[in-house]
Amino acid sequence: MTTVTSAWSIHRFRYLWGAGALSGLGAEIGELALPSLALITLGATAAEASWVRAAMLAPFLFVTLWFGVIVDRRARRPLMIGADLVRGAVLVMVCLLALGGRLTIPLLVAATAVLGTMTVLYQLADFAFLPQIVPERHLIDANAKITATQSALQIAGSGVGGVLVQALTAPIAVVMNALGYLLSGLLISRVRPAESRPSAPARRSALAEAKTGLRMLLRHPILRALAAEASLWNLGNEIFMLALAVHVLNAAAAGPMILGLIVTCGGVGAFVGSVSSARLTARYGYGRSLLISLVLGNTAPLLGVFGAALVPAGAFPFLGAAFLVSGIGIGIANSQSTSIRQIAVAEEFRGRVNAGYRLASWGALSIGALIGGVLTTILGPVTAAIAGTALMALATLPVALSPARHVRTIEEVAPRRAERGDVLAAEPR
Repeated sequence: MTTVTSAWSIHRFRYLWGAGALSGLGAEIGELALPSLALITLGATAAEASWVRAAMLAPFLFVTLWFGVIVDRRARRPLMIGADLVRGAVLVMVCLLALGGRLTIPLLVAATAVLGTMTVLYQLADFAFLPQIVPERHLIDANAKITATQSALQIAGSGVGGVLVQALTAPIAVVMNALGYLLSGLLISRVRPAESRPSAPARRSALAEAKTGLRMLLRHPILRALAAEASLWNLGNEIFMLALAVHVLNAAAAGPMILGLIVTCGGVGAFVGSVSSARLTARYGYGRSLLISLVLGNTAPLLGVFGAALVPAGAFPFLGAAFLVSGIGIGIANSQSTSIRQIAVAEEFRGRVNAGYRLASWGALSIGALIGGVLTTILGPVTAAIAGTALMALATLPVALSPARHVRTIEEVAPRRAERGDVLAAEPR
């Protein structure tokens, strides 16, 4: 059985968890505030809104591998602090420009590109930083707590974001996003791990080191399957969410609040799933619980969209129920997947391998945002939503066909040996 122990006993984890909670709350508000700023305040079209979203996500395609090398070469904590401070400052500038009537779509695209770049750096550093302050025996519980907190913040942030946009306008909601990042950077500065800058006695070029991370990811059958599943899901979800935002925000005067309530249902489900993830993994095994949770989480949105299309009068209840059920499955799967990816790779390679994973999975987001804008414009939001959720449902197949379904405990995928050189032999036992 997988041993589950509490991470709350580690004070450094509590600081890191608090920083993530603060930035996460602001980011959840921003998930509604930024598209509302484009669509409502600036009067953007669906295509223009997709460009704003794509600018936020494009850095995952263009800088992920390079940042992965940087994360493996340098101390992670200063990178996280710097990323938080830059994101907070950029959002403050966006708010001031919007309030002064000087914000334009091109300026918003540029600002979101900077935000996306710093988000790539923060997430890569955070992924590699957590195992440095949390022992392996606490890692499953730590990731479950982080996922549960993110889900709870989605509940609060989406609802609060909808209310803020509705009552105080989108620029004011953007300030709350900025405040979350600034407070997060302050709290991370209080985390004092025994961390030294990683040494590289035979350091090669950044390109060669990035290729090593990609090869390691592609050669590991379980990590490869997880990356494929995340890429397909993200691609479909971006199409779906853009279509949903355009439809809901344009369909009713209370659109921001309704959209916030629908997304909040997903947060409720994700919270329920994430707090149960470690217990289910310990009882039923990693592979079985992961596969069932993916089937549940990835298929529910498609059923919800079909229900909403067939019964327009009950569209919002159908969508809310779909988000709730999907959130439960995703909440269970996310903490399991994150723990696997951290344990399956030795510490000195963690940044580069995760960079390869992020390149595939989060790189799909920018592509999905652009495709979503085209499909929503040409086919309409309902058809685009069906196409997006169909891709999400298909995302389960790579994991279902991989060795992941046979894994009982996540410790089974820990690397047998770490070979210094071109490739780490990170094959499952």
